[in-house]
Amino acid sequence: MGTHLRNMKDMRAIRSVLLLICLSTLVLSFTGTYDAQPQDWKAPAWADTLYNPYHIEPLTLPQAQEIYNLYCISCHGNQGQGYALEHTSQQVPDFKDDMLMSQSDGALYWKLREGKGIMPGFKSKLSDEQQWQLVEYIRDLSKPFDLQKNPFKTLDN
Repeated sequence: MGTHLRNMKDMRAIRSVLLLICLSTLVLSFTGTYDAQPQDWKAPAWADTLYNPYHIEPLTLPQAQEIYNLYCISCHGNQGQGYALEHTSQQVPDFKDDMLMSQSDGALYWKLREGKGIMPGFKSKLSDEQQWQLVEYIRDLSKPFDLQKNPFKTLDN
C-alpha cells in the first residue's frame, strides 16, 4: 500500500509541474515581448478586399472617439501619435505615419480584429460596426488637426 501512495504523490507532483509549465507558457505568450516594428505587421492580402459596409453618419466619429478613449488612447495617444511603452520593445505606430496610412481600410480593420503582441484583438469585444467606426476614426486622426472632421476632437487628454 505504501508504494501505491508514493506513486500517487509522484503523479500529483508531475501533474503539478506540467500544469505550472503550461501556465508559464501561457503567461509568457501575453507579456508583450513581441519585438516587431509596425511595418513588419502585414495583414493578409485578402484583407484589402474588405470595405466598410456601414454608412458614415454624423455620430460615427464621436462614437468611435468614445471607443478609442476606452481601449486605444493609453497606447496610441489622444491624436494617434503613439507612446513609447516601458514594458515592451514593441513599437506603437503613429497614425500619421505614411506607411501605416497607405494600408487599406480592410487591412486596418483586420488588424483591429486580430491584434498582435501587446495589442489585443477586438473581434470579440467590439461589434463589427464599432470596429469599422474605429477605422474611420484612425483615418480622421491621421489628418492634420485642423482638417479632422470629428466635431468633438481635442488636442489634449
